[in-house]
Amino acid sequence: MKITSHLKKFILVSCFSLCSNFVFAQHYIFFLHNKFVEENDLSAKHPDYGIAEYHEILDYYTKENFVVISEKRPPNTDAKTYALKVTMQIDSLLTKGVKAGLITVIGTSKGGYIAQFVSCTIKNKDINYVFIGSCAEEDIIKIPENNFSGNILSIYEKSDSIGQSCENVKLKSGNTVSRFEEIELNTGLKHGFLFKALPEWLEPSAKWAKQGYGIKPVRENATIGKSVKGTKTGTVERIDSLISSSSKKPFNGIVLISKNGFTKYAKVKGFSDIGKKKPLKFDDQFVIGSVSKQFTAVLLLKEYEKCRVQLNVPIHNYLPELTQSWADSVTVDQLLTHMNGISSLDKPLDFKPGTKYSYSQIGYDLLARIIEKTSGKSFASLSAALFKECKMYNTFHPDVKRYHNLVSGYTEEKNKKLTVENRTFENYVAAGSFISTAHDLLLWNNCLHEGKLLSQKTYRLMISKKPEAIRNHPIFGRVEYGYGITHDTKDGILQLGQTGFTPGFISMDFYFPKTKTSIIVLDNVVYDQNDLQKAFSYHSQMLEILREGNLLRKK
Repeated sequence: MKITSHLKKFILVSCFSLCSNFVFAQHYIFFLHNKFVEENDLSAKHPDYGIAEYHEILDYYTKENFVVISEKRPPNTDAKTYALKVTMQIDSLLTKGVKAGLITVIGTSKGGYIAQFVSCTIKNKDINYVFIGSCAEEDIIKIPENNFSGNILSIYEKSDSIGQSCENVKLKSGNTVSRFEEIELNTGLKHGFLFKALPEWLEPSAKWAKQGYGIKPVRENATIGKSVKGTKTGTVERIDSLISSSSKKPFNGIVLISKNGFTKYAKVKGFSDIGKKKPLKFDDQFVIGSVSKQFTAVLLLKEYEKCRVQLNVPIHNYLPELTQSWADSVTVDQLLTHMNGISSLDKPLDFKPGTKYSYSQIGYDLLARIIEKTSGKSFASLSAALFKECKMYNTFHPDVKRYHNLVSGYTEEKNKKLTVENRTFENYVAAGSFISTAHDLLLWNNCLHEGKLLSQKTYRLMISKKPEAIRNHPIFGRVEYGYGITHDTKDGILQLGQTGFTPGFISMDFYFPKTKTSIIVLDNVVYDQNDLQKAFSYHSQMLEILREGNLLRKK
């Protein structure tokens, strides 16, 4: 076997097939480096992160008695093609009698993506993988074919905006993930943490490669999808215990909690098709009810910013086809704030516009019609463009028949049996019938609240509570409204968002600006449909637990 003088301690991938004498009880590591090493000389210095300590990393694993298999890839290497090469080499080891559990693929940044593609391709539940700084929130959209298998350890750095949690991809994976654990580091080195031979990630990766599973997560107050026994009960542990508990009315849906760009808790529980016992997946689509109103409000406010709509003028100015006398008195603002008195197009107003609050679904349908008139485009096409702007590729107006993962919705009948709901889309789309996913709603929160959709002035107008727009909410009591969104400052914590209900589906999406925290809950089983307080029992309890815990504290 040819061994270079520079890397004489290591078995090179490029000459791996020449090797014939293996120690079958030895542990093997395939180490896949980052893109900077691929594109530059090993002595090159990154302007922000310095020299990549490639040799030092390999030295560490060798001193830990691993057989290390690595090479410096040529520039512009195709990740998927290279993954096939590694897969063939692993297959060669397996064929020669090496047990799968003795093989570990470790990758940093681009190398981590190559390792992910190996995991997807080889589909062996016993091979170990360590993905280091190599996942992003949008991967489930950008790389839909990514489908993990094996024993997976994910390591990412809290200050790194490039490599983040792998939890979302793991949740959508259909292959067998035998083990999944994740560690959040706090080195402050941003993406440069993986350039260095740091014990913070080298030691747990080596332990994982030696089948030392059960690594304790060190991320802030985080547990993903399971409770931790023998530890102080924290926010996510309490939420997990709530939705995992045995019950005659079990939670059936998805929960996602994210703080400042990092997933703190994610869980998928139950079925998308209860009759067929088809398990839910993280990227399954739900009808989101009144959470839809935020989309409509933003589209209207975009027209306002273009000076095509004024908020305090009668709606007859934009919908001259309305023959009702009240069209000359109800304003756009009153449609947005549910203070219009409209209960039906063919009835008189229930009250003088602007004098009281009354939840109005039809008001949001009229907003959609105004948006179409002033823009000259269909509401469906405008909403599609809005979702594209936020990279929400799994969110749709129901008339756009491009959704493929919409789950079945169920309602509990008087006999306590669950029936498939066929009234789901009876609501006006603009008020409550958009289709989305938990991940897309997280993207929405980030896009809206981080100033990517509206000017700061208009955004403030949207989220500010409006005088007299106060509802006696069936779940939360006194609730104050902005435009398409609720505004809650209970306990000194600003909470923005909305719950949603449509036959067969209930949802919740709240955002806490101070800590950039989102809690998103999507459920496709509605119990106690005539008692919303009971129907939203899981949701209101989760929200209360979150508000009581430390995730909403600024750190």
